[in-house]
Amino acid sequence: MLRRAWVSLIIAVLALTMAVATASASSDEAATAATLRTLTVSGNGAASAVPDIADLELGVQTINEDPSVAIEENTSAMASVIETLIDLDIDEDDVQTRSFNMWVEQVYGPDGPTGEFLYHVINQIVVRVRDLDTTGDVLGAALAAGANNVSGITFGVEDTQALEESARDAAVDNAMAKAEQLAERLGVKVGSPRHVTEISGGFPPEPRLERAMAFDSGGASVPVSPGDFTVRVSVSIVFDIEL
Repeated sequence: MLRRAWVSLIIAVLALTMAVATASASSDEAATAATLRTLTVSGNGAASAVPDIADLELGVQTINEDPSVAIEENTSAMASVIETLIDLDIDEDDVQTRSFNMWVEQVYGPDGPTGEFLYHVINQIVVRVRDLDTTGDVLGAALAAGANNVSGITFGVEDTQALEESARDAAVDNAMAKAEQLAERLGVKVGSPRHVTEISGGFPPEPRLERAMAFDSGGASVPVSPGDFTVRVSVSIVFDIEL
């Protein structure tokens, strides 16, 4: 009798365990199904504005057989360039050293190395111009003062917050429009957003600089064109789907 009771109890426990496991599995399947009922779309937005700053990267390169002379000549020329920039109302805080390098060139003749060496000294600075109407004048004056190396010009917007907000709004609108279009085509409704990822990036314009004139400007204004500065934002949004 006691043995039968134990057997009945074991059967009851097993049945309860199986019932719980089945219920749990059904719950997991439902959760998985709910999780899979999502729609992922990407959206892109952009906002542009006229640049209000320009960064000029320019420098002085000197070459001499004597390294001390090469450095002295470079220092003197760069001092003249910076003095000219200050005279053009460029703030000292807007002139920053980018790099200073010296390297040695071994001189070769028809029969190989001559035993002579040339020392190259290159001092590069970045100059921020806040009055874009003077950009060409600043560049021309710097070249006339001794700068003989121009690496490039970058135009930008100093405060990009408003552009970023506009681009972000446009990206979200674009993503939502895509989601609504897909949902309508599939016969479902767009629910609440489940996950959002944002990727932002500024893309400065390519400046148009007549480099052929740069080193023969004689102090004349060098023609440049700032173009537009554009901020782009991309978002990826996962929406729930309502059947």
